[in-house]
Amino acid sequence: MTLRICQKRQQVLDTERHTLVTGGPGSGKTTIALLKALRRIEAGLDSGQAVLFLSFSRAAVARIAEAAKEQIPRTQQKMLNIQTFHSFFWDILRTYGYLLGAPKRLTLLPPHDEKALSDGIERNDPAWPVWETQREHLFREEGRIAFDLFAPKVAELLTRSARIRQIVANRFPLIIVDEAQDTGPDQWACVKALAEYSQTLCLADLEQQIFDFLPGIGPERIQQIEDDLRPTRIDLGSENNRSPDSEIATFGYDILTGVSRGAPYKGVSQLNFHPRANSRDQAIRQSIGIVSRIVKAETGQPPESIALLASFDRGAAIISNALRGGATPIPHKLLFDEATTLLASRFVAFLMEPKYAANQAIDIAQALELLSLVFRAKGTARALARSKEFQLWAQQTRGGKVPTKAVIYKKLYALIGELQVSMFSGDPRKDWMLLRGKLQGTGVSELVAVDRELQYLMAFNRGRRIASGLTAIWETHGSYPFARQALDAALTEDQILSGGEDLTGIHVMTMHKSKGKQFDAVIVFRADHSSPFKWPRDPAPYRKSRKVLRVAITRARIHTLILNQAFPDCPILAPHKL
Repeated sequence: MTLRICQKRQQVLDTERHTLVTGGPGSGKTTIALLKALRRIEAGLDSGQAVLFLSFSRAAVARIAEAAKEQIPRTQQKMLNIQTFHSFFWDILRTYGYLLGAPKRLTLLPPHDEKALSDGIERNDPAWPVWETQREHLFREEGRIAFDLFAPKVAELLTRSARIRQIVANRFPLIIVDEAQDTGPDQWACVKALAEYSQTLCLADLEQQIFDFLPGIGPERIQQIEDDLRPTRIDLGSENNRSPDSEIATFGYDILTGVSRGAPYKGVSQLNFHPRANSRDQAIRQSIGIVSRIVKAETGQPPESIALLASFDRGAAIISNALRGGATPIPHKLLFDEATTLLASRFVAFLMEPKYAANQAIDIAQALELLSLVFRAKGTARALARSKEFQLWAQQTRGGKVPTKAVIYKKLYALIGELQVSMFSGDPRKDWMLLRGKLQGTGVSELVAVDRELQYLMAFNRGRRIASGLTAIWETHGSYPFARQALDAALTEDQILSGGEDLTGIHVMTMHKSKGKQFDAVIVFRADHSSPFKWPRDPAPYRKSRKVLRVAITRARIHTLILNQAFPDCPILAPHKL
C-alpha cells in the first residue's frame, strides 16, 4: 500500500517517545508502524536485537508479515520479529517459568484438553474457581500450562524481576502493539513492564473493541495507556487506504454511528433470501458466485479470498452445511469452536495405533477413556453423564470385567479386534477416512457423532500438518505406533508455533474471529435466529451490535455483500438502501 506521509505520520516516524496511534480500519496504522520499524532497524540494532511486533491472532501475524514484505527490504526483514502474544509469552515461560515454582520443562495444556478436564465449564459457572485452583496445580506440579495462564504468569515474571525485564526489553528496543485496545489486564501489565526499557508504539481503534465481554477488556484501556506511558497521541482518523476505490469503510462507519444516507455505497451490495432453509442455503451458495463475478469485473482477476461471516457458531455451521450441500459441494475452511473435534481426532489417532490380541482389554479401556473426554468437553448434563459412564466402564474393563451389554461396548470390542489385523495403506488420509467409515458403519449414535465431529478437521485446514507427521511415522515403522503424539505435535505447532494462517480460498467464521483479517470479498450473513445483526441484551441504539457489524463489513478490500433474511427487518440494516 502506497501511503502518503502527512505531518501526523511523519511525527510517528520521528518521535523517540512512546506513541499511541489511533485510527479506523484501513487508516494505515499497520503500514506506518512498519515504516517506523524500518527506521529503527536502519538506525542500527545490536547483535541479537530486533523490533517486536505483537498481535493477537495468527491471521493478523500473517497479514502483518505480508505487508512487511512490501515495506521492509528482504535483508532487514529478519530484524522484525512478528509474533502473537501467545507465542511471545510462550518463549518467556519456557525460559523462566520454573522461577514461579513450576517444573523446568513446561508443556502446553491445549484448549481442547482443558475443556475436557474442566467438564466444559465457562467463566461464569459457579465451579470456575475450583477449576482455576486445579489449573494452578497442573502448572506447579506437572508443568502443564493453559493458554489463559500465559499472560498472568509472564506478567508475574516481568513485574517481580527487574533483571528479566531488562533481558527481554534489551532484545526489543522497539515494541509495536497491534489492537492495543483489546489487551487484557495481564497483557497490558507485560507491555507496561517492558516499556520501562523499550520504546512502545501502540496501535488502537476503540470503535473496533469487540471483545469487551471478556474480563478486564473495556474502553478504559486507552486511558490506561495514556496514564501509564504518557505517550505522544496521534489520530489518523477514518482515512481509508484498505479499499480506497470503494465506500466500504464509509458504510461501516455509518453502520457504527447510525447514520443513513438513503443511497447505495460503492463496493457494498445486498442479497435478500426467504427464511425457508432451502431458499437460505441456495442464497448462501449463490453469494459465492455473485461476489466472485463482482471482484473479477472490478480487478480483472477472480478473488483470492472470500469470507462468509456469521454472528454465532451456529450461523457459521449453517453456512458450512449449505456450502457442502447442493449438486456440487463448495470447498471451504471453517473456523469453529474445535475442542470436541480435536478430542475426537485423538480417538481416531488411537485407533490408528497398532492393536494386539493380548492387549485387547487395555485397548478397549483406552478407547472408552478417550470417548469419555470427547463427551466431557461438551459440558452438557447429558454428555457429562455419558462421559462418567464410559469412564466407569473403562475402569471395570481394566479390572477384567465385561461391564455392560450395551451395543457401543460390543461395537468397540469388535472394532478393536478387527484392527488387530493391519488394514492400513500408509497413506494417512486414506487410512483416516477408512476409520471414519468404520465409525459410521457401527450405526451407534455416539460413534457416528464422533465421525460427524471429524468432518470439521479438514475444514479447519489441520489435515496437512497431521498427515505429514503420520507419514513420517509410517516411513520409519511401517505402522502408526505414535499417532497420538504426531497429532498433538501438529496441533501444538498450529496453536502456538505457527507463524501464519493461509487466508486464500473460501473461509467461514464468526464476525469476532474475522478481526484482524482481510479478504478480497466478504459476505456478511444475517439470519434472525442463527446469525442476527442485533445482539441479545443490546438495547437501542445497539452500540455493541454496531461495533461488531462494522468490523465484519470492513474486512473486505474490494466488495462486501450483505446476505440478508428478507423478513423480519433488522433495525440496524433496514434504514439503509443497498
